[in-house]
Amino acid sequence: MRGYGLLLMLAVGLILTSCSRDAHREGSTARQIGEDAHRASEEIKRDAEKARQDLRKAGKEVREGWNEAKRSDDSRTKR
Repeated sequence: MRGYGLLLMLAVGLILTSCSRDAHREGSTARQIGEDAHRASEEIKRDAEKARQDLRKAGKEVREGWNEAKRSDDSRTKR
């Protein structure tokens, strides 16, 4: 996820440096860049939340598998 953030910052930086210095004339361009950056950051935020949920689910599955294996080993040693 950090890669997306870094890529986004690089892209925004390149776009901003390529803009004209005349802010009055290019105001709509700057506004569009800001809107695009906001949309991109919201998309990254959604993707990060989904990744967090996926990792949490995977962690639960690993823990369940670990506990099942532990119970299986315990039953083997008791016999």
